Amino acid sequence: MPRTTAPTPAPLLPAPGSTGHLDAAFLADRAAIQDVIAAYSLYYDSGDFEALGDLFTEDASFTFTPAPEGFPPSVTTRERIVFAMAALYRHHTETRGAHQRHLTGNTVVVRSDGNTAEARSLLSVTFALDDGSHEIGRSGSYVDLLEKDGDRWRIASRHLWLRDLPRVTATPPDGPEGRA
Repeated sequence: MPRTTAPTPAPLLPAPGSTGHLDAAFLADRAAIQDVIAAYSLYYDSGDFEALGDLFTEDASFTFTPAPEGFPPSVTTRERIVFAMAALYRHHTETRGAHQRHLTGNTVVVRSDGNTAEARSLLSVTFALDDGSHEIGRSGSYVDLLEKDGDRWRIASRHLWLRDLPRVTATPPDGPEGRA
Protein backbone atom coordinates (compact mmCIF):
# COMPACT_ATOMS: atom_id res chain seq x y z
CA MET A 1 0.00 0.00 0.00
CA PRO A 2 1.39 3.46 -0.90
CA ARG A 3 2.64 5.70 1.86
CA THR A 4 0.10 8.40 2.70
CA THR A 5 2.51 10.69 4.52
CA ALA A 6 6.24 11.26 4.43
CA PRO A 7 8.17 9.54 7.23
CA THR A 8 8.78 11.75 10.23
CA PRO A 9 12.39 12.88 10.10
CA ALA A 10 14.76 12.49 13.01
CA PRO A 11 15.98 15.53 14.95
CA LEU A 12 18.34 17.94 13.22
CA LEU A 13 21.97 16.97 13.84
CA PRO A 14 24.53 19.37 15.33
CA ALA A 15 26.13 21.89 12.98
CA PRO A 16 28.51 20.55 10.32
CA GLY A 17 31.96 20.21 11.82
CA SER A 18 30.68 19.12 15.23
CA THR A 19 32.16 15.86 16.49
CA GLY A 20 30.16 14.92 19.59
CA HIS A 21 27.70 12.74 17.66
CA LEU A 22 30.30 10.95 15.50
CA ASP A 23 30.37 7.54 17.18
CA ALA A 24 31.04 4.31 15.25
CA ALA A 25 27.34 3.54 14.74
CA PHE A 26 26.60 6.98 13.31
CA LEU A 27 29.63 6.84 11.01
CA ALA A 28 28.60 3.38 9.74
CA ASP A 29 25.04 4.61 9.11
CA ARG A 30 26.29 7.73 7.35
CA ALA A 31 28.55 5.67 5.07
CA ALA A 32 25.68 3.28 4.27
CA ILE A 33 23.33 6.21 3.51
CA GLN A 34 25.90 7.81 1.22
CA ASP A 35 26.32 4.44 -0.53
CA VAL A 36 22.56 4.25 -1.18
CA ILE A 37 22.56 7.74 -2.68
CA ALA A 38 25.59 7.03 -4.88
CA ALA A 39 24.22 3.62 -5.91
CA TYR A 40 21.02 5.24 -7.22
CA SER A 41 23.03 7.20 -9.78
CA LEU A 42 25.15 4.21 -10.80
CA TYR A 43 22.18 1.86 -11.15
CA TYR A 44 20.05 4.36 -13.04
CA ASP A 45 22.84 5.36 -15.42
CA SER A 46 23.67 1.70 -16.19
CA GLY A 47 19.99 0.73 -16.65
CA ASP A 48 19.99 -1.74 -13.72
CA PHE A 49 16.43 -1.13 -12.55
CA GLU A 50 16.15 -4.26 -10.43
CA ALA A 51 19.05 -3.04 -8.29
CA LEU A 52 17.68 0.52 -8.36
CA GLY A 53 14.32 -0.68 -7.05
CA ASP A 54 16.00 -2.47 -4.16
CA LEU A 55 17.23 0.94 -2.89
CA PHE A 56 13.62 2.00 -2.11
CA THR A 57 11.13 0.86 0.52
CA GLU A 58 8.04 -0.89 -0.87
CA ASP A 59 5.87 2.17 -0.14
CA ALA A 60 8.40 4.81 -1.19
CA SER A 61 7.58 8.07 -2.93
CA PHE A 62 9.55 10.10 -5.49
CA THR A 63 8.52 13.73 -6.03
CA PHE A 64 9.81 16.20 -8.65
CA THR A 65 9.62 19.99 -8.27
CA PRO A 66 8.94 21.01 -10.95
CA ALA A 67 8.11 17.79 -12.77
CA PRO A 68 10.00 17.17 -16.03
CA GLU A 69 7.83 17.73 -19.12
CA GLY A 70 5.55 14.75 -19.69
CA PHE A 71 6.43 13.21 -16.33
CA PRO A 72 4.19 12.96 -13.23
CA PRO A 73 5.02 15.28 -10.32
CA SER A 74 5.04 12.34 -7.89
CA VAL A 75 5.31 8.56 -8.10
CA THR A 76 4.51 6.22 -5.21
CA THR A 77 5.53 2.61 -4.50
CA ARG A 78 8.78 0.92 -5.42
CA GLU A 79 7.20 -0.80 -8.42
CA ARG A 80 5.87 2.44 -9.92
CA ILE A 81 9.12 4.31 -9.26
CA VAL A 82 11.08 1.62 -11.11
CA PHE A 83 8.58 1.65 -14.01
CA ALA A 84 8.70 5.46 -14.29
CA MET A 85 12.48 5.70 -14.07
CA ALA A 86 12.96 2.89 -16.61
CA ALA A 87 10.60 4.71 -19.01
CA LEU A 88 12.57 7.95 -18.56
CA TYR A 89 15.83 6.08 -19.15
CA ARG A 90 14.48 4.50 -22.35
CA HIS A 91 13.21 7.88 -23.56
CA HIS A 92 16.69 9.38 -23.24
CA THR A 93 18.66 6.43 -24.63
CA GLU A 94 16.31 5.28 -27.41
CA THR A 95 14.65 8.52 -28.47
CA ARG A 96 17.46 11.02 -27.95
CA GLY A 97 20.55 8.82 -28.08
CA ALA A 98 21.52 10.39 -24.77
CA HIS A 99 23.08 8.44 -21.92
CA GLN A 100 22.65 10.18 -18.58
CA ARG A 101 25.42 10.61 -16.05
CA HIS A 102 24.13 11.61 -12.62
CA LEU A 103 26.83 13.40 -10.65
CA THR A 104 25.62 13.44 -7.06
CA GLY A 105 27.77 15.06 -4.42
CA ASN A 106 27.97 17.30 -1.39
CA THR A 107 25.84 14.72 0.44
CA VAL A 108 25.21 15.65 4.06
CA VAL A 109 23.17 13.61 6.53
CA VAL A 110 21.30 16.36 8.36
CA ARG A 111 19.08 14.20 10.59
CA SER A 112 19.47 10.72 12.00
CA ASP A 113 18.21 8.76 14.96
CA GLY A 114 19.56 5.35 13.96
CA ASN A 115 16.28 4.25 12.31
CA THR A 116 15.36 7.23 10.13
CA ALA A 117 17.54 9.81 8.46
CA GLU A 118 17.41 12.77 6.12
CA ALA A 119 20.18 13.42 3.62
CA ARG A 120 20.67 16.36 1.25
CA SER A 121 22.70 16.13 -1.97
CA LEU A 122 23.42 18.31 -4.96
CA LEU A 123 22.89 16.87 -8.42
CA SER A 124 24.18 17.65 -11.90
CA VAL A 125 23.12 15.56 -14.89
CA THR A 126 25.15 15.39 -18.07
CA PHE A 127 24.37 13.50 -21.25
CA ALA A 128 26.87 11.47 -23.28
CA LEU A 129 25.34 11.51 -26.77
CA ASP A 130 25.64 8.75 -29.36
CA ASP A 131 27.52 11.15 -31.68
CA GLY A 132 30.30 11.52 -29.07
CA SER A 133 29.29 14.96 -27.86
CA HIS A 134 28.23 15.88 -24.34
CA GLU A 135 25.68 18.28 -22.94
CA ILE A 136 24.71 19.52 -19.53
CA GLY A 137 21.20 18.36 -18.73
CA ARG A 138 20.00 19.76 -15.43
CA SER A 139 20.98 20.41 -11.86
CA GLY A 140 19.13 20.30 -8.61
CA SER A 141 19.04 18.93 -5.11
CA TYR A 142 17.85 15.66 -3.60
CA VAL A 143 16.14 15.59 -0.22
CA ASP A 144 16.06 11.95 0.83
CA LEU A 145 14.26 10.51 3.83
CA LEU A 146 15.60 7.05 4.56
CA GLU A 147 14.50 4.23 6.83
CA LYS A 148 16.60 1.46 8.30
CA ASP A 149 15.27 -2.08 8.17
CA GLY A 150 17.58 -4.32 10.15
CA ASP A 151 21.05 -3.40 8.92
CA ARG A 152 19.89 -1.96 5.57
CA TRP A 153 19.06 1.67 4.72
CA ARG A 154 16.52 2.37 1.97
CA ILE A 155 14.98 5.51 0.50
CA ALA A 156 11.45 6.02 1.82
CA SER A 157 10.95 9.42 0.19
CA ARG A 158 13.02 11.21 -2.45
CA HIS A 159 12.27 14.77 -3.50
CA LEU A 160 14.18 16.14 -6.47
CA TRP A 161 14.22 19.92 -6.51
CA LEU A 162 15.17 21.10 -10.01
CA ARG A 163 15.11 24.84 -9.26
CA ASP A 164 15.10 26.25 -5.75
CA LEU A 165 17.09 24.44 -3.10
CA PRO A 166 15.08 23.85 0.09
CA ARG A 167 16.45 25.14 3.37
CA VAL A 168 17.42 22.80 6.18
CA THR A 169 15.20 23.77 9.11
CA ALA A 170 14.84 22.51 12.66
CA THR A 171 11.35 21.20 11.88
CA PRO A 172 10.74 20.54 8.18
CA PRO A 173 7.57 22.35 7.13
CA ASP A 174 5.16 20.92 4.62
CA GLY A 175 4.97 22.79 1.35
CA PRO A 176 7.43 24.10 -1.22
CA GLU A 177 10.41 24.23 1.16
CA GLY A 178 9.43 21.19 3.19
CA ARG A 179 9.91 17.54 2.91
CA ALA A 180 8.71 15.32 0.08
